[in-house]
Amino acid sequence: MNALLYLFTLYILECVGLRDLKIHVPVAVRSGSILRMNCTYDLENTALYSIKWYLRDQEFYRYVPKESPPTRVFPMPGIIVNVQESDENRVTIVNVQRELTGYYKCEVSADAPLFHTGIKTKLTYVTNEPSSPPTLQSNRMKYSAGDLINVSCIAGESYPAVNISWFLNNQTAETMKSVRINTVFELKDKVTEMVVTRSYLITKASTLLFPTGRIKVICEIYQFDLYKSSSEIELVDNAPPKSAQVIAPSLSSHSTGKAPRLQNWASITFIMLFIINTKLL
Repeated sequence: MNALLYLFTLYILECVGLRDLKIHVPVAVRSGSILRMNCTYDLENTALYSIKWYLRDQEFYRYVPKESPPTRVFPMPGIIVNVQESDENRVTIVNVQRELTGYYKCEVSADAPLFHTGIKTKLTYVTNEPSSPPTLQSNRMKYSAGDLINVSCIAGESYPAVNISWFLNNQTAETMKSVRINTVFELKDKVTEMVVTRSYLITKASTLLFPTGRIKVICEIYQFDLYKSSSEIELVDNAPPKSAQVIAPSLSSHSTGKAPRLQNWASITFIMLFIINTKLL
């Protein structure tokens, strides 16, 4: 009987305590901005013992309700905690820099008697966006059918590397079987980890690509939902306009048709003048 009571007591204790622990950290924030993080949980009528925040397993913020003051900030390079906007659920870091990219961890502990502890972790990036729109270049601007089209798109230094999308006449180029895209990343500095992104679009000129005699090429770069920029160029079909090919024969035929009519009128005029002159004589 005592054993059953003991097991039942353990079961009841296990059913209460820390539940539904969730960490809310943005996927990315801009360098120099504010990083706001939040940790939600359900203690089920159990008191909070402590909440701790870590970056890459190094603690930088702690909240313990029984201590006075309840908030403690631990020195860590680059981390400036706004204590007025931090409490048992949230922590706010101001003027974040790229080196604060990493895994943030929230650790919540319930109070006695079980001291249940839960941990949630999430990665966030502190980004540096390119300083200007992408540079778009083509090996030439006019093409004939069968010519090789080679267009390059270069995005300036950024962290992390930007994503690149191509569009031909507003159609996603990646879905076209005739188009090949090659993207490379160049690490400019191992310390800052800034990257230059280069992408190349390669295809062959055809009437399908130039339905109106021109094709608009767009290169779009973006970082998460924080940054987006694009550049575009227009390539031209080097073949002569179809309208000129149709009109030229028509003009030639029309001109040939007038020649006999002019000769007939000249003959009639000559005969009439001859008759008039004869009567006068």
